[in-house]
Amino acid sequence: MQQVDIIRHLAEAAHASGALVVSEIGSQTQWLYSTGDHPSHLYLSGPMGMAPSVALGVALAQPNKPVLAICGDGALAMNLNALATISYMAPKNLTLAVMDNGVYDLTGKVPSPSSAIDYAQLSAGFKGFTHYQQIDLGTNLVFSADNGLTLLHAQVEKSTAKAPSFPLQPLHIHARFRDYLSQN
Repeated sequence: MQQVDIIRHLAEAAHASGALVVSEIGSQTQWLYSTGDHPSHLYLSGPMGMAPSVALGVALAQPNKPVLAICGDGALAMNLNALATISYMAPKNLTLAVMDNGVYDLTGKVPSPSSAIDYAQLSAGFKGFTHYQQIDLGTNLVFSADNGLTLLHAQVEKSTAKAPSFPLQPLHIHARFRDYLSQN
């Protein structure tokens, strides 16, 4: 299963559910953008590993909307401490989806330390997570504001294709997302 395919699957379910989507810097943002840009997407730039933290802020600020964070395994490994805060706050409207390919996709496939993580056990170790699910392209996904704090794990192949370029600038992304929230 390729990362782009599972991200497309997640994005389609998010749109059908009216979810807000936060994507990690790098290939997750590039693949999400390539599957169909939407103003409900908050594409991140800057330091790796911030998608869970930013998604927590969005989920707390928008408690009546489902929020999906699409994270890379390497980026999440760089900010595992965010899971403690997320678990403590335990927003019912937040879902974290981890794209696990065992490498840093944009840095020449350098191995990630995430291969040492068992995501099912990791989510079980944090009391705030109410659901863990291994997902694939056949998984029926529905996001809601009261699903409970969820961790989705997708085992994806190391990409053989380079993620397409990403043309949007951070100020434009922020303004567009803010405008979308004010209208919806």
